[in-house]
Amino acid sequence: MNLLIVMILSLVVSLVLTPLVRKKAFDVGAIDIPEERRIHSIPTPRIGGLAFFLSILLVNLFFNRSLVVEKILFGSTLVFLVGVLDDFIELKPAPKFWLTFFAVLFAVLLGVRIESWKIPYTNIVVKGFWADVISFIWLLGITNAMNFIDGLDGLAGGVAVISSFSLLIISLLLGRLEVATFLASILGSVLGFLHFNFPPASIFMGDSGAMFLGFTLGAISIVGVLKSSTVINLFIPLLVMGFPVLDTAFSIIRRLWEGRAPWKFDKDHIHHRFLKLGMDTKQSIAFIYLITICMSLVAIIISVLQDPYISTIILFGTLGLVLFILYKLGVLEVRKNGKV
Repeated sequence: MNLLIVMILSLVVSLVLTPLVRKKAFDVGAIDIPEERRIHSIPTPRIGGLAFFLSILLVNLFFNRSLVVEKILFGSTLVFLVGVLDDFIELKPAPKFWLTFFAVLFAVLLGVRIESWKIPYTNIVVKGFWADVISFIWLLGITNAMNFIDGLDGLAGGVAVISSFSLLIISLLLGRLEVATFLASILGSVLGFLHFNFPPASIFMGDSGAMFLGFTLGAISIVGVLKSSTVINLFIPLLVMGFPVLDTAFSIIRRLWEGRAPWKFDKDHIHHRFLKLGMDTKQSIAFIYLITICMSLVAIIISVLQDPYISTIILFGTLGLVLFILYKLGVLEVRKNGKV
């Protein structure tokens, strides 16, 4: 099926479903109530992820049946259900982590994994159990990373749209049409949702939506786009999912430095720090969109070049520039008392 038609169909279905889900959320009490750990000031429905999940699921079941897509959809559905449970009863961190852990583990055992990982600049190829472990850590990390950045209206959705588009281009360059069709459905569905989620948001995607997108894009980046990992291909998922990875790594390091548990909630993620610098919500997400676009463009360039040495220079040059800009803005400042 034509990619443009798939994207438009997904967009229309999402535009129709999102208002229906928003109305139903009030009926069932799936509402985010303003409190200390929230930024919004009015009660807002928090199960918007259901709309684009259904849109993606329906479009692919009817128009894009393939083994790789079905495996990823099955795994992402398990993760989505964990998020739904959290959206309704607000799980404590420990049970939520373990439920996500086993959902991702089951998906890896089902086949959502890469078969081999080549250690950069060596002849060592990791296969079997240890390749599965690396796949599992990547998927679990990205699932949670996307959830961590879902702290501003339109942020996680916009990052997912940019990442989907860049992965779509890469999949076309590699001749993976079924994966490109899958990504077209994600692109259209999330764009439809963003119409209602862009600031000021009238509905949130919730943990279910953020975790679903994190797992799905993380899985596509290693299973759908890459058949085996090389030094070059390892860079692609890291760059496409660059901002969630960067924010999660910074949050873990910062919390450990401050003597706190890495999973302890706070309002000091990178997107929160942009607000503290005086930016408003739209300016903050625009800046993060720009970072994501730049890193995604680099991923596309690397996938075209397929040159390990030039790719390494481009990769570390881009990451260095991004980190330098964030450091000069004061966004990466860490103090022992946790205050910035």
